[in-house]
Amino acid sequence: MFFLLSKILSFLIDPFFWIVVFLLASLLHKRKYLRRRFLILGLLFLILFSNPFIHKFINDLWTVKYETKNITYDYGILLGGMVDLKSTEDNIIFSKNNDRLLNTIELFSEKRIKKILITGASGSLTSKLKEAKILKNYLIKIGIPDSCILAENSSKNTYENAIYSEKILNQIHANEEFNCLIITSDYHMRRSLSCFKKTNLNSDPYIKKPNLKHFDLEYIIVPQSSALFTWKILLHEIVGYYAYKFLNYI
Repeated sequence: MFFLLSKILSFLIDPFFWIVVFLLASLLHKRKYLRRRFLILGLLFLILFSNPFIHKFINDLWTVKYETKNITYDYGILLGGMVDLKSTEDNIIFSKNNDRLLNTIELFSEKRIKKILITGASGSLTSKLKEAKILKNYLIKIGIPDSCILAENSSKNTYENAIYSEKILNQIHANEEFNCLIITSDYHMRRSLSCFKKTNLNSDPYIKKPNLKHFDLEYIIVPQSSALFTWKILLHEIVGYYAYKFLNYI
């Protein structure tokens, strides 16, 4: 039930949805003064949520601040959410979240993680995609040994990522000590880390050093349609984080 409600909520917090609603109301409402107000609201939403500078400012405030330890971890836990639902094992279509996959490959090649645990099935209501399985096969194809990769194919959200990962690793190690590095995108780390801290896993977040800030006039004042999508993702994370708090998931 929560999974279904989360998908409905994700739709309702989409800024583009409300821009369309306000602009349609400005055309169709019977009362002239309300049409004017809806038009103003629609334009304000469009200006605000199409501005990449404002999005980056809020995203930076939301991002977890942490200096990743310079040690070797037993496991790098890679959270899913980077494979398009139309993907197959022979034809993977990556989304914009594939930074977490590239970071995992880099960490393994630098021997900062000994093994990789990929967690995640599909975040869709209807898809039967097994994302972890697809990504495991991909990593094997590019040269990472099968023995170094675990795949958890059941979880459908961040809370289940943590719960199922803990179950798998505890079955392997029983009473042995081991540590984990949580690998996901920056905007998703706050909720992810909170979920994993709720488990008994000894886990740290992987946070890359921020890039040098570079702004130009176009970036600051020119509206960009791509910002609407990134705002949707960020708002989904913020609402999801506090929903998890309400449900005592974190």
